Amino acid sequence: MCKTITLIILLIASEIILAFAFAAISQIYYKEVKGIDWKSIFKGFFERMFLAICLINNLPHALTLFSALKLATRLKHDETKKVEQASVGTEEKQMTLTDADNKYNDYYLLGNLTSVLVAISYWYAYSNFPELWLFKKICGQ
Repeated sequence: MCKTITLIILLIASEIILAFAFAAISQIYYKEVKGIDWKSIFKGFFERMFLAICLINNLPHALTLFSALKLATRLKHDETKKVEQASVGTEEKQMTLTDADNKYNDYYLLGNLTSVLVAISYWYAYSNFPELWLFKKICGQ
């Protein structure tokens, strides 16, 4: 029981910290005040839970699936943008990455890496709970 409660508290605390950290980083990075994007927070939470649950159930191949889904999402974002830009002018233009595109790519990559690392840390905490010093102290073992 102590393990379950401790892991739930750890999960809630880390997700709250991540939500504020991502919101602050995006505001600093894009230099505009957007507030907290709840849709992105919930998507990130479900991504991390999907990865953590798959890793806990010994399904590391989910990392590959996750990467493929994220790549497909990113490519779809680029395609939509190119179609919008091409429809503005009548002539075919060479697409180049703008500074905003580079910022988005960097933020996207760092966000995904952070999510994967957090999911791996959830798996590690769950799998090695009895051996971790902090959890021994909390549960009095």
